[in-house]
Amino acid sequence: MSSDDFPSADQDEGLDYRRRYQGLIGVHSKVPIRDRAVLSLVYTPGVAEPCLEISQNPLSSYDLTCRGNTVAILTDGSDIFGRAGGPPEAAIPIAEAKSVIFKTFAGVDAFPLCLASPSPADFVETGLAITPTFGAICLDDISAPHAFTIADHLEKAAEIPVFSNQHHGTAILVLAGLLNAAKVVNKQLDELSVVISGAGVAGIGVARLLHRAGVRDLVVCDRAGAIYRYRPERMNWAKAYLAKETNLQGRRGSLAEMLHGADAFVGVSTGNIVDAGMIRSMAPDPIVFSLAVPDPEISPALAREAGAKVVATGRSDYPNTMDISLVFPGVFRGLLDCRARNIRLRTLVYAAQALAAVIPPDELHPDQIIPRIFDFRVAPAIAAAVVRGALEAGEAGREIDPELVAENTRRYVYEGRLLPPKPRRLDENKTFKEEAIELRQRHGGVLEIRSKIPIRDHHILNVLYVPPAALIPARVIRDDPSQVTELTAKGNLVAIVTDGSAVLGLGDIGPQAALPVMEGKAVLFHTLAGVEAFPICLAAREPDDIVRIVTDIAPAFGGINLEDISAPRCFEIEARLREALDLPVFHDDQHGTAIVVMAAMLNGCRLRGCSLGDLKVTINGAGAAGIAVTKLLLALGVGDVILCDRAGAIHEGRTEHMDVSKFEISSLTNRERRSGSLADVIAGADVFIGLSAPGTLTPRMVRAMAPNPLVFALANPVPEITPDLAKEAGALAVATGRSDYPNQVNNSLAFPGVFRGALDIKARQIDDAMKIAAAHAIADLIDPADLTPDYLIPDSLDYRVSPRVAAAVATSALAAGLAQRPRDPREVEASCRDRVYEDAVAL
Repeated sequence: MSSDDFPSADQDEGLDYRRRYQGLIGVHSKVPIRDRAVLSLVYTPGVAEPCLEISQNPLSSYDLTCRGNTVAILTDGSDIFGRAGGPPEAAIPIAEAKSVIFKTFAGVDAFPLCLASPSPADFVETGLAITPTFGAICLDDISAPHAFTIADHLEKAAEIPVFSNQHHGTAILVLAGLLNAAKVVNKQLDELSVVISGAGVAGIGVARLLHRAGVRDLVVCDRAGAIYRYRPERMNWAKAYLAKETNLQGRRGSLAEMLHGADAFVGVSTGNIVDAGMIRSMAPDPIVFSLAVPDPEISPALAREAGAKVVATGRSDYPNTMDISLVFPGVFRGLLDCRARNIRLRTLVYAAQALAAVIPPDELHPDQIIPRIFDFRVAPAIAAAVVRGALEAGEAGREIDPELVAENTRRYVYEGRLLPPKPRRLDENKTFKEEAIELRQRHGGVLEIRSKIPIRDHHILNVLYVPPAALIPARVIRDDPSQVTELTAKGNLVAIVTDGSAVLGLGDIGPQAALPVMEGKAVLFHTLAGVEAFPICLAAREPDDIVRIVTDIAPAFGGINLEDISAPRCFEIEARLREALDLPVFHDDQHGTAIVVMAAMLNGCRLRGCSLGDLKVTINGAGAAGIAVTKLLLALGVGDVILCDRAGAIHEGRTEHMDVSKFEISSLTNRERRSGSLADVIAGADVFIGLSAPGTLTPRMVRAMAPNPLVFALANPVPEITPDLAKEAGALAVATGRSDYPNQVNNSLAFPGVFRGALDIKARQIDDAMKIAAAHAIADLIDPADLTPDYLIPDSLDYRVSPRVAAAVATSALAAGLAQRPRDPREVEASCRDRVYEDAVAL
């Protein structure tokens, strides 16, 4: 039965589930944001504490973030459809299904990244760049010989373990099956004569492990027949390497010829290439592993009719289902728990032996040589074996008892979590820093992957998660790529991309130390707008590299949120990505800050009784946020703006400490060409906007401003001036970036709703008109009668904001012709409310 022959009712049911929930996985917070106290720990200002801890001790990232339990599923989908090929997006539904299996059977958070890398070298560089975010890498559905090149280079260069599902996973599975099948037919493993059909990544992986496990009579065949030394046709470097270890007799001929007298056949190639006569030519009581999917090399019924004693397939609707879903959850549970650096041969052999041993000898029979996928003993057993192998090989990053790992894995299977949160310290005198660190230690970071449709029985398993049904949505997307946003999480998924070069007010602390901030933003994305967002912290700095990497990972996402990338590189990176990608790209440090500052200024003007055009504004900080705020102010009609940096006021003709972005902005601002320090140029200003460093604004400077000035001291976590000092010096209203003061100018008022609106209409980009619409939507949520100096903008946990912003963004995009999926803005607003209040997708 092919996937085309899979019952149409089940096909429809599987596709309906995926459409209803926009894919199978979601990104959720482990810590619900119920009030501002929790928000201040998960995000600013508390998030600075784990960042600083990790910057001093990078290994603490495994304890303080999701990294210690998170795997990257890296694929380009090149091995799914064979020579027919397909877009990388077609691999997303298969990778999502594996992510759910990871979580269900071993509690591992696995995030799919489907890459559009043009070459193995690019794939490797992208894989290396994302390692600060993950604890391990799972390579999946990559065709040979590129799969071997990619795996080899990543294994050598990465500081985290790299495991290939088709290479290592299939090898473990087949070795475990042969160990038990040999017992059923009363033969020893090292006595078996084995023929493998398929010299792709799975076939070569199986051959290598069987050889090292003791199988000596081993022949691998491809379309040209048996592989042997110095074969001139259809060879590549991986096959040449294999020829040195297999077919030591140098046999030549077709698959049919090689099967004469063989004890076992392992098919990892293509359907319907073996006939009954070939099985009858094998040794008595042959073992037949016909593992091609969706169509096996020979049907089980025909193989048994021809005399096969033991038959296994890769399909879930036949006995002896040999699916790598049995293998990878336990393998990665073990790798993560012992913080393995590399995967050695003995680890693979131990995992295979553990898998085989799950079935007791007295329960072995021809239809039960391998456990069923729903056998919850499997992952704990494999995890313990992997830890034991890593410890013996000296590859474990920490000492841990293998049996404790097995026990914790069983606990997850039956209780839903690996370990209860670590006990809270009952110390009434804990500092804020200690509380922020303890929160993340107790939960292992604040972010996790969740299944939208739990695996409760074999029916749902077969309909959604394993072949042949798992291949159906991939085929749909291959034939119509636009379906990917309906059938997968892509349509509601944003990448939060950083290089850690300009994190909050902490500066250049690197990608690993930036991860707590990105986790916090992901939590806010979901809490405030129902957007699934995942951090991608990059070990890369050159704009060329960042643009290439983000372009490579873009097929997995519906939008790109750039974060904490230093100026002036951030301007080039955003501009090039907007040009390269047909999806919204938004640098939050620039535009999120600008939107919320504009909203606060709109209401500040109402409070002062003046218009934007009358304001004199001084901005301190000419980084990403300062430049973006300046540009949006100018777009709103504010004509008198002076921008300062460490060297003082920026103006035309200044040559010191200038870059491209400053030269550009100098021609648009400071029309009187005033020079000097911040203290020199702030005199008479109506508004101060600080996007710089702590303590740069003094009470004396505030007193020199115009009467009743607005002071926005937005440096984080320590502002340019504290609200009490600013008010004592005469400020009418003060805003900061902190959640423990009134008027928090927090980007969370903007970016969740902006992306909600952009995703719902599939906007091609986010333009200035959409940003201005968002600012007005935020400002207008406060009734003029309710405006006070301490209430210029809504609270950061005002759940009205994101729905209103999403609707405003959608309205603007529709008017500008930027929507690829037109939708009534009222529906966008209602859908956002449903997601926020009900954690549900509006159908």
